[in-house]
Amino acid sequence: MLKHLLLLLLSGSIPALALGQTIQTGVVFENKTRVTLQGVKVENMGTHKVFITDKSGLFNIEGKIGEVLVFSSSFYRADTVLLTGNKPMEIFLIPQHNMLNQVNVTATEAKHTGSFQAPDFHNQTVVYQRDPKTGYYKGGVAIRLHYFKKDEKRKAKQAAFLKDQQQQDEIAKIFNAENIAKYLPLKDKDMDDFLILYTPSTKYYFSAAFNLVSYLDTSYKAFLKIPVDKRNTVLGASPPVLGKQ
Repeated sequence: MLKHLLLLLLSGSIPALALGQTIQTGVVFENKTRVTLQGVKVENMGTHKVFITDKSGLFNIEGKIGEVLVFSSSFYRADTVLLTGNKPMEIFLIPQHNMLNQVNVTATEAKHTGSFQAPDFHNQTVVYQRDPKTGYYKGGVAIRLHYFKKDEKRKAKQAAFLKDQQQQDEIAKIFNAENIAKYLPLKDKDMDDFLILYTPSTKYYFSAAFNLVSYLDTSYKAFLKIPVDKRNTVLGASPPVLGKQ
């Protein structure tokens, strides 16, 4: 009788074990290219546990039959998968073609109209010089102060200052909360921290190595790795290096 009771208890526990939590593994690829994707967020909607794919696109997360996994990334369409077993998965994400490839960054996007009072020129009116043939900025300034004509070194220094200000204005047109929110799921303090950390320098932004899509992708993945309570301690750190600066 005791033997039969033991067998009955064991047989009843087997389905419960089968329905218990297991480790679901797999790899995330880009659709068609089969390039493995790093930094993809894998979330179990039942337990709300999250895993971020490694550089090989691999993930492992607790889950059981009937639970749903959501795969999401800034530059790919989210995908949802229902767990029906614990065999290794292959997940293919489709790129968001209507996002970052619409950003067109050129050196002529910033249009500074009019003139302004420059403290470095004793509050005199300063205007940008333009090429009469192309209409583009030539990188210099027109100053109606005769004594600066005798000081070429100082004129060059002030011209460089104004050019840097112009370039910073161009960067600000891309790296601001309203614009970046169109491409990255950030807001409020997270957005402020991201902009402080990853707004590039003028030297890097206008270098041949800079690519906006790659830069935002790499910066966002690096940002996600920083614990929320530690971000204030790394503010001011250099952005990720994508090429020779």
